[in-house]
Amino acid sequence: MPSRVLIVDDHPIVRDALVTSLVSLDVFDIVETASSFQELLEKLEHDDDYQLLVLDLSLTDVSGADGMLHIREHYPALPVVIFSGNDSVDIISQCFENGVHGFVSKNSSMQVFVSAIRIVLAGSTYIPPSAASLMGFSPTPGVESELLSTQEKVRFTPKQQEVFEQLIQGVPNKVIARRLDMAEGTVKTHLHGIYQLLRVSNRAQAILRSQQLQIID
Repeated sequence: MPSRVLIVDDHPIVRDALVTSLVSLDVFDIVETASSFQELLEKLEHDDDYQLLVLDLSLTDVSGADGMLHIREHYPALPVVIFSGNDSVDIISQCFENGVHGFVSKNSSMQVFVSAIRIVLAGSTYIPPSAASLMGFSPTPGVESELLSTQEKVRFTPKQQEVFEQLIQGVPNKVIARRLDMAEGTVKTHLHGIYQLLRVSNRAQAILRSQQLQIID
């Protein structure tokens, strides 16, 4: 099957620039576009076999959070990279709480965009370094020994491990609950335990901490 990527943005110039950048990757056989959330849904309902979705949060026919959550709940296997003009830490954290695989600010260069896509396609997660810094995850002298000490103490229970594996795949809580046959409240309880062990407070921080501890790539 040909590899396909879908870019969703309501600005033609932006779409064209993203198409050019993704064509340069020489990874996808087909690069498709949509200019609205409704067009996105129509394409996914017809055929959802895409390897990646690049989604703008500022589409005119849906609020960013609602659209993102709809995609993650109905198409949990589809990797999503958000491309947004709003790059506040709160927005970035919200995106990762809803299970996206990457976030790229529209203020970033195309080189950063391409690098982020490569990281996501390799099975990892891309969080902007500026956001990581504001979350307190900048490399600092002496942090390596502290992280190694923390790593030794991270021991998930079997259920926590199952939930953690879903978390790093970008699976929303509701879908985790369905996949693992547990109540959504139970999923949240396990997530709380995971956050405590990692000494973080949300998904984005959990991903960053896990990368630091080399629990994930």
